[in-house]
Amino acid sequence: MCKTGGSWAGPKSHRRGFGFCIAKVRSAPYHHAVKRPSIIRRGSSTFAAAFLVAVGVALWALPAHAQSRATYRLTFESTWSAATHPTDFPSNPHFSGLIGGTHNANVSFWNEGQVASDGIESMAETGSKTLLQSEVNTAIGAGTAEFVVSGGGIGVSPGSVSVTFDVTTSYPLATVVSMVAPSPDWFVGVSGLNLMEEGDWLQRVQIPLTVYDAGSDNGTSYRSPNDDTNPPENIAALTTSPFDMSNIVGTFTFDLLSVVGLESVPGLSDRYDLTQPFPNPASGTATLRLTVRETQVVHGLLYDVAGRLVRHVRVGRVNAGEETAISIDSSGLARQLYVLRLTGQTFSAARPILFVR
Repeated sequence: MCKTGGSWAGPKSHRRGFGFCIAKVRSAPYHHAVKRPSIIRRGSSTFAAAFLVAVGVALWALPAHAQSRATYRLTFESTWSAATHPTDFPSNPHFSGLIGGTHNANVSFWNEGQVASDGIESMAETGSKTLLQSEVNTAIGAGTAEFVVSGGGIGVSPGSVSVTFDVTTSYPLATVVSMVAPSPDWFVGVSGLNLMEEGDWLQRVQIPLTVYDAGSDNGTSYRSPNDDTNPPENIAALTTSPFDMSNIVGTFTFDLLSVVGLESVPGLSDRYDLTQPFPNPASGTATLRLTVRETQVVHGLLYDVAGRLVRHVRVGRVNAGEETAISIDSSGLARQLYVLRLTGQTFSAARPILFVR
């Protein structure tokens, strides 16, 4: 099925006049009942569980809530060249590494007409992934995002690069960006692209890439010196020189590679097992035990209930079938509730921990 001017939750400029062809893939049914967590008590009080619910953090932010998990390949093909954009064309045209994440509608990392976050500003001005990746990880800890999407860049434009990532029914939106380089603060990307339609995964989505000005630098040419915009302006499509003739510099193509129904794997138990923290509440150290089905590197991030990253938890390589103990020391932490997010190549999971010392 082919569409013109389709509907998706991205910037308004992307909604106007773009065309794409899509094919639907039916998601497998899923009827697994999610087990409610036990109430966390302190004395006779149930304040911990109530507080966690009050701030909107899911107690068990697990992919098991999803009906299915899809794997997509994103191909970034750049057409930007001296032939397409001859005005002042740079000698080293390239794009920074792809960075973004999968998420739900409760979070947005950038939108046209809004001021850029620190992460978007850093990406657009320097090509750095660090701050934007931290913003995605903060959203993961808050339960509004699920996976970081991170891939290579294009060393010389025209060119292409691809990255493969997973997405689930509970977090079907994709945000991915890349810096136009060299430039003052220009970038391309999609914001909140919905890879599902009416409960079906889209077979292919191709998006023409508009060049955006992040609104954080006053530069007007590729090699303009650094000149911060103060106060910053809103993100806007760049329609002046050198993109006055055309501000389309390539495409993002999302191709569906596979879909796995989760109805036969409650809790994704075919991928990993993760215990609850013990003890919980904890006055010193809380320990979880992780077993994975495939050897992989696992990263841990500890967030407070406001979604702020407070600690990186070292896990490292976890061998298939071997139980790995992960201990969290409360030293230096305030007496409050935290969310530990563990992410590997085949899973992502979260557990709440209440420290009372």
